[in-house]
Amino acid sequence: MLIVFIFSVFFIVYTYALFPIYLHLKAKRCEPLKPQEPESWPTVSIVIAAHNDIGNLPGKIATLAELDYPSELTEWVIVSDGSTDGSLELLEQEFADFPNRHVLHLDTALGKCGALNAGVAMATGDILVFMDTRQKVSSNTIKKLVPYLDNPDVGAVSGELVIADDNGQEDGNFGLYWRYEKWIRDNESRLFSTTGATGALYSIRRKDYIPNKLGTILDDFETPLSLLKQGMRTLFVQGAYAYDKPSVDSKHEFSRKVRTNSGSWQTFRNNPWLFSPSKNPVWWQFLSHRLFRQLVPFAMITAFITALVGQGIFLNTMLVLQIIFYAVAAASYFQLPGMGNKLFNIIGVFVQLNMAAFVASIKFFIIRKEISW
Repeated sequence: MLIVFIFSVFFIVYTYALFPIYLHLKAKRCEPLKPQEPESWPTVSIVIAAHNDIGNLPGKIATLAELDYPSELTEWVIVSDGSTDGSLELLEQEFADFPNRHVLHLDTALGKCGALNAGVAMATGDILVFMDTRQKVSSNTIKKLVPYLDNPDVGAVSGELVIADDNGQEDGNFGLYWRYEKWIRDNESRLFSTTGATGALYSIRRKDYIPNKLGTILDDFETPLSLLKQGMRTLFVQGAYAYDKPSVDSKHEFSRKVRTNSGSWQTFRNNPWLFSPSKNPVWWQFLSHRLFRQLVPFAMITAFITALVGQGIFLNTMLVLQIIFYAVAAASYFQLPGMGNKLFNIIGVFVQLNMAAFVASIKFFIIRKEISW
């Protein structure tokens, strides 16, 4: 039991600490790609899939109107994927006087990736910029991303997600997690390529777009992988911001993370070449960053069970510490008094993330439930 316990704990520590540190040390020796501003800016199509998003669309339209990019080179394509909440009527009214703003309504919802496929088919720009409806973006976004795509070795460029409140202050809980996640992605990008993009903001050349299968959950994982398979990099670009708000509904936030983790399993299943070191140029990062994250919840369960059934002072002590650890996480989740400490918040977020990964695994492999929105 002791050996199993130690291996389980080492697996967790490697995934969340040792791998990122070693990755950083390797990436420090690599010079980041520095693009030059193009002599002439390319045409750009902003493609957005919306499903019953009438609450988010006015804010999204406002932030798009503030983008610092030549309007004559910018096209908007928003796809209403089976929306029934008045989104279509709102978009048609807002876009009526603008020939470069298009709305496409799908009577039957195809899911996010199906809607994006339809939007790309309508788009005419040389560059595609994918966004979600929920997040505002910085006005410099397109000018930050586009120059990197002048390099033929670069297939996609990913923006930077910032979790902030209404006053622009970065959220202390999931905001801290995202700073950690962005640090990893930045190091992966310097070394060669990230293993995915920020779904709220990323860009590729239109000629490189390969339509995703209907029912695909994570376009921001599948699309960069289709480019990686061809040897092209996905870069993480600091300074191109998508601003998201911390969710006030913990159940909704948990459901979003379950969906994301389910999408990861779906992508693993659909892309077996990822597990081959001869075919996947970021094989080590893929295993350590993407696959092992999905397996950490099972290592946590194993560590708890082995400490529970094992004997000896060490395992008994580890059991008590784990009980305290999970009690703190529960208290943080329910926002009990005295749980405002940053360390307690980190513990709470860590357990929530892994709980979502565990639930997603159960749904995907046992219940076999896949969700496209």
